[in-house]
Amino acid sequence: MRIGASFILIEGYCYQSYQWKFLRPLGRLSHVLSFLDKYEVDEICITRPIRKVDSSSTLLNDFEQVKLSLSNSPISIGGGIRSLKHLKALSELPVERIHFSHAFLARKENIINQSINLYGKQAIVATLPVKLKDKDLLVYDCATATFRILDSNVLDFINESADEVMIIDVQNEGIDDKFNFRILEQLNINNEKIIISGGLGHKTIKQAKDLGIASCLIENRILQKENYIKTEL
Repeated sequence: MRIGASFILIEGYCYQSYQWKFLRPLGRLSHVLSFLDKYEVDEICITRPIRKVDSSSTLLNDFEQVKLSLSNSPISIGGGIRSLKHLKALSELPVERIHFSHAFLARKENIINQSINLYGKQAIVATLPVKLKDKDLLVYDCATATFRILDSNVLDFINESADEVMIIDVQNEGIDDKFNFRILEQLNINNEKIIISGGLGHKTIKQAKDLGIASCLIENRILQKENYIKTEL
């Protein structure tokens, strides 16, 4: 099982997300990547948190920040990648994998197939920020900034087109050892292609290893500063 790290990138600055409501600053991208290199993590996931609106210039500026930063760990990136132009710009980055969320939820076969053609299926990751409400598994859709039921047609598309699936437990994000494994029971996805994030700790990582989970992405609490920043996630 791989052990990695994940954080949010907003205009060149990195943050830790908490329960999909708060952000805590971590520092400039170059600083965070340099720090993580000391821990020799297996992978680093960079997410651009898109909420309804994003601009091509902002995305390309974030790409430039990634291009200028160095890391010894494999990097993946996602958030706002919606066109062939964006996909081609990724070829200039030290990035091995691409994360898609809305493209899978909306079953946008064109952008997913273009990504596979350019970089191979092994580079494609579906990202699902989810939470349980009663017996329903809800997924966050950045296009509408709302949670909705995760339906079987979307899961079929993900199983067909994604190499791995990143599951973010948004209710326990930032909380130690609280990842809700009941989430996985409602997914028709093999554990060996699942990446989990949100609420991980020593006990939950051990449980993930016992379940044959592919990777655990740990929040970077050691990099956090003192004050929360309220954000409209």
